[in-house]
Amino acid sequence: MVIRILASDLDGTLLNEKSKISSETAEAIKKAQNAGIKFLAVTGRAWGTAHPIFQEAGIEADYVLLNGAEFRTSAGEVIYQEAMDQEVAKKMINRLSDLGLDIEVNTDRGDFTTNTKVCQTASEILDFSWFWKQKPKILKIFAFSEESDLAAKSRKYLPDWKGISITSSAAWNIEITAEKAVKGRMLKTAMEFYHVSNEEVLIFGDGENDATMFREFVHSRAMENAVPTIRRMAEKVIESNRKNGVAKEINQILGGLEYGIF
Repeated sequence: MVIRILASDLDGTLLNEKSKISSETAEAIKKAQNAGIKFLAVTGRAWGTAHPIFQEAGIEADYVLLNGAEFRTSAGEVIYQEAMDQEVAKKMINRLSDLGLDIEVNTDRGDFTTNTKVCQTASEILDFSWFWKQKPKILKIFAFSEESDLAAKSRKYLPDWKGISITSSAAWNIEITAEKAVKGRMLKTAMEFYHVSNEEVLIFGDGENDATMFREFVHSRAMENAVPTIRRMAEKVIESNRKNGVAKEINQILGGLEYGIF
């Protein structure tokens, strides 16, 4: 196989237990880039919480953000966005609030939250009536609770509305985007932008919100710490994020390039 793009989820995959890119992983990514392989971060995070991680590690990367609602260049330029229907978003936020969950809303006008203790880079929402008057484009709704199982229990009480995608990256949260705003679909859009075929992409992931990538791309790596569904879907299971599994796999690929294997 010929790999031209490495596309990786962040939390639980590329990032270690301290939510950082380890020096070993940073070095592997830079080696791949020097070999002409492009690196793309594919995450549920927003620009404001994803980009600083790569800045700290000294890495330039393009981004599929907000579970596939947004595609940006390394400089932050928005290439594509997929927004939710505003009325559906409003009803969903009301339902989540009634269930006792805190909320972060990612929009074209910035990120807003009911809990700045958890979402420290977002602006506080004190009055949703003010928020809706701004007529923001809703890209993602992130609902969460500091009560360990409240989010997981709440999912069964959410309405099955058309036009939305509901997933989770952990048991303590619920992530809602437009139906078409999923990682796999936006990653395919990115490949069209780069003029790269799906067979030239290698993906890494660990969570439920990575499943659409594993369905769309044949070359896939699940972390040892991945949920069972993702491990079953993967072409190969690699070591955990705590053991720099992505870095080790990239180095193996680069070794193969030297000997004409890949």
